[in-house]
Amino acid sequence: MSEATETRRRRLRLRRRKERRKRVAMTVVDHLHELRSRIMVSLVAFVVISGAAFFFYEPLLNFLKDPLCQVPRDLLGPQGCDLNFFRITGAFQFRLKLTALVGIALTSPVWLYNLYAFIVPALTLKEKRYSLPFLFSSIILFSIGTTFAYLTLPKGVEFLIELGGGLIPILGAEEYLNFVGLILIAFGVTFQLPLVLIFLGLVGAVTVEQLRAQRKVALVAIFVLAAVVTPSQDPYTMSIMALPLYGLYELTIIILAQVMKRRAAAAPSG
Repeated sequence: MSEATETRRRRLRLRRRKERRKRVAMTVVDHLHELRSRIMVSLVAFVVISGAAFFFYEPLLNFLKDPLCQVPRDLLGPQGCDLNFFRITGAFQFRLKLTALVGIALTSPVWLYNLYAFIVPALTLKEKRYSLPFLFSSIILFSIGTTFAYLTLPKGVEFLIELGGGLIPILGAEEYLNFVGLILIAFGVTFQLPLVLIFLGLVGAVTVEQLRAQRKVALVAIFVLAAVVTPSQDPYTMSIMALPLYGLYELTIIILAQVMKRRAAAAPSG
């Protein structure tokens, strides 16, 4: 064994001892204080961003309505893409709900970081090495999923309205917000599929060979998943979700194969 290798191992052992001492030194009360402070930071960020969004209500409303406004005018009836409310307090409640959702979305990096910072001291060095790539990949995939959903919403809304067979829609503001919000969340969450499969591959629950052999099963399962999680459950939205998900499934096989190949190459022989 080379001297450099032995030095690295000694440094690694010392670092682990220091981390163990640090974890032992923190009492339950210390953990609760840290948790409370991180929750407070996240809440303050949420209140500030939501408050700012409250004063930018008009641009946010236009952004929300844009997919609806892209639907042909003759399908929307005399109201066009204007949204309605049916209670005296409906408009105010809608404004609060919209700005709160924007606050949650825009402060997600803050509360995700605080959650990560709270958990990371309990992780091993190997777990820490994997945790950051997983965290960043999760955020990127969620963003890709929601962006993809937003861009395909106009055709999805048009398809659903056309199914009405000549009925004139009167769209409630809160109902429309719930529909769009659920679509965005459904796409963002289901686009985490590659991370789930890669994690299962890393812990040995599945292999690359199994993923390759089960392509047909995976395709059917993805379409079933898309049918379950899409709020509208129409064929257009289901297909728009399922096809890129299957593309991500194939990409996962490629990535996992490369990761496992590198792991096998780095493992000591014999």
